[in-house]
Amino acid sequence: MMKNRSKITIKGLNQERAINHLVKHVKIFNFKREDNNISHFEVEYKNRNKVKKMLDKHNIEIVALSNFGIVNFFTRLIKSYGVMIGLALSVALYAGQYNFILKIEVFGAKNGLSGEIMTFVDDLLSSKLKSQIDTLEVEKQVRDRYAQISSVSVAIIGQSLVINVNEVDVPEEMSGKFLPMVSEYDGRVNQIQLIQGTLAVNEGDIVKKGDVLVYPYIFDSQGNKIDTQPKADIYADVWLIGEEVHHDYTIQTQRTGAKAEINEVYLNNLLIYSSAKEKIFDNFEVECCTKPLTKNIVLPLNLKKITMYEVQTIEVKEDFSQVKSKIIENARQKALIFLQENEIIKEENVNVREGNGWHQVSYVITLQRNIGG
Repeated sequence: MMKNRSKITIKGLNQERAINHLVKHVKIFNFKREDNNISHFEVEYKNRNKVKKMLDKHNIEIVALSNFGIVNFFTRLIKSYGVMIGLALSVALYAGQYNFILKIEVFGAKNGLSGEIMTFVDDLLSSKLKSQIDTLEVEKQVRDRYAQISSVSVAIIGQSLVINVNEVDVPEEMSGKFLPMVSEYDGRVNQIQLIQGTLAVNEGDIVKKGDVLVYPYIFDSQGNKIDTQPKADIYADVWLIGEEVHHDYTIQTQRTGAKAEINEVYLNNLLIYSSAKEKIFDNFEVECCTKPLTKNIVLPLNLKKITMYEVQTIEVKEDFSQVKSKIIENARQKALIFLQENEIIKEENVNVREGNGWHQVSYVITLQRNIGG
């Protein structure tokens, strides 16, 4: 015969005290510990609420609770009838409300016009009942209301009133909302092909990132200012710079190769054993890892392995002349990171600055690039 029981999974520290308290009041079956913090056990179905309260008093979290047996079978059966009744009611309600429009959707509108049209149509409808909505009248009202709409169609799809509109296309040159063309890079302008707008720079000018290249307007023959979209191909010599610093004298810390291992055993967070000696190395680096010492027992014992690596501080002297070519190449690679596909390098230069015990290498790559934003 299937027994009526509840399976409980708990999580928390110091579970032993809670379990010892439980066994004094209820029977516990099939106790298993998954790891230090997770345990599973079973209790009689009638005791499940009592166990939950006792665990709560000991601040033990219940991760999962499942029931099985005859009681669980009848509970699920009752719930299934409830689901069927709920489903039947849902079908009935859906059939009743399907005759109403629940949503208005607008497609094809730009510049925030969709929300305005939705509000207008929502106020226009005297009823949301599908049979009382005249889609042709809605089309006429929207077309008459908005001059910027060239065509409109309205249809009822499902429970949505779908409105498709086409706006009158206004050329960019007539919209009057333009920003100047600005430089995306630092460089020297060497070629300009103006298409539209008023130039702010000339060939040979030095420009910085963010400087205006073309203003968004032109002047007609009578001197009137006309707004327009700035368009131009402006090419400039752009400089890609990579830098590297070398110090003739440095102090470095490195491992000697000597190491020592220490084992520590913990009961929860309490240290109960250590193999450490009083002193191993004067200078060292530490790496640690912790894992369970044993599994499936009540006492949570952990083994912590500590590896100590001896280190020493050394002086490194390296003359710049010995590594100059390597430092220059490192700086060049840093500059090449900014090179775009299919770009041709026009010139490469190296600049070296030096101070008291240090050298700074700047590698400069010159190339032509379209700097217009």
